[in-house]
Amino acid sequence: MATVRRAPGEVPRALGALRKGVRAVEPDIVHFQSEIVPRLDPIAVRVIRRHAPVVITAHDPVPHEAGAHDLERQARVWRSADAVVIHGEDQRRVVDEYAPGTDVRVIPVDLRLGGPRVTRTTARSQLGLGSEPIALLLGLLRSYKGLALLADAWPAVVRKIPAARLAVVGATIGPVPELELLRAAPKVDVRRGFVADDEVDLWAAAADVLALPYAHGSHSGILHRGLAMGTPVLASPPLADEVLRTQAGRVVPLESDAWSAALTAALGADPIPPPPEPRGVRTVADTLVLYRDLLDERRRGRAK
Repeated sequence: MATVRRAPGEVPRALGALRKGVRAVEPDIVHFQSEIVPRLDPIAVRVIRRHAPVVITAHDPVPHEAGAHDLERQARVWRSADAVVIHGEDQRRVVDEYAPGTDVRVIPVDLRLGGPRVTRTTARSQLGLGSEPIALLLGLLRSYKGLALLADAWPAVVRKIPAARLAVVGATIGPVPELELLRAAPKVDVRRGFVADDEVDLWAAAADVLALPYAHGSHSGILHRGLAMGTPVLASPPLADEVLRTQAGRVVPLESDAWSAALTAALGADPIPPPPEPRGVRTVADTLVLYRDLLDERRRGRAK
């Protein structure tokens, strides 16, 4: 995990600016999707709750590359909020265990995350890509996303489909030794660095299939970028609920031979049909129900 050094006074200033912004806007609900004020999130939530109910979305309650200490730190934030949103029943059990008594809502993501849909031909033209079959690992490049597994599985794909190419595109935080394994594999193009939001959409649209061999995790923003662009995914069992619910693609066991076979099929004789476009019905409806419940609860509390 990367250590970020902050100038003296930066965190208190951030907390003050946050409180000032909330008081100026006077929102009915404050909903956070990520870290608020580093190291001071529970304090920040308690401060904001004086003005409005606070909802925290825990996209992946179990830390990807940290231990119990980081999980307990997150749990302190959950316990300080009015409600916590997670995306699956397995994740509910984690929050219930570490933050008992917290109002936890399971709200699956079915929003359209991404810009206007781009055709594969247009995306490849803008990125300077050819017409070869392309599998893509996109987003923040971290060890738990199966980089080593892909490095092991990919050579067998190239033996069956010599023109096939694996694009690995995204930024890193700290050392990622598995990237060197991928660089050494045949027909792998590693593009390490920040990817602008509109370029993320172009890459997602350009690929024949997105590869998501995550060792753990319950939700993938990249899966949803693929849905927005009409690009199917191959994903590991931790993402099975999300894949099946959204009809995003196929689920593949976390085994090298299985991934070789699945990638070969998807890039060759058995391509995956484009997934249906997200409509955002359940996410919006369930989130509005949560907001109304919290506002009603606050009104009842004031009436006492």
